[in-house]
Amino acid sequence: MSKLSSFLTDLSSDAKLKQAYESSPEKVMQDYGLSKEEQEAVMSCDEGKVCALIGNVDKSKILFVHHS
Repeated sequence: MSKLSSFLTDLSSDAKLKQAYESSPEKVMQDYGLSKEEQEAVMSCDEGKVCALIGNVDKSKILFVHHS
């Protein structure tokens, strides 16, 4: 499993991680070790870009958090 897919899976199941992410998404992603490309894909809210980076995983187990 890629680091990005692990992050998104953890984000969907770890309330503390989700709360920290909602407060400071860039810092949380950087601390998690995501690449700039992965961080930009997540921040773009483009599920197609994110899915292209994570590959063939069960998308029902990941959480996409859209920013306004």
